Amino acid sequence: MKKVLVIDDDAMMQRMAAFMLQKLGCEGVTAGSGTEGLAQMRDTLPDLTIIDVEMPEMDGFAVLRAIRADEALRDASVCMMTGTLTDPVRDQAIALRCVGCLIKPIRAEALQKLLG
Repeated sequence: MKKVLVIDDDAMMQRMAAFMLQKLGCEGVTAGSGTEGLAQMRDTLPDLTIIDVEMPEMDGFAVLRAIRADEALRDASVCMMTGTLTDPVRDQAIALRCVGCLIKPIRAEALQKLLG
């Protein structure tokens, strides 16, 4: 069973993503902030981490840069998630070796395609 971590400050989005992941046969783990998400990654070593771009305190790209700088996490599979996918967001995600970008609200079909 694949373990997927969803980092998003929106509790409703966390619940919705965890529900969809469960329906797709994955274990969904959630975190409500970048700091909490980094700690969860270190504790659970998920197969995939999905990070919301727009979060207070530590935005998604700050979280992703911290992941890439951490020797234990740097090769983690990460997907960014945003309500508005712009070229600069996509370019930054590609530059930081993301496996994809999801548009909120996420759809089960897009999530399933990402999971392979």
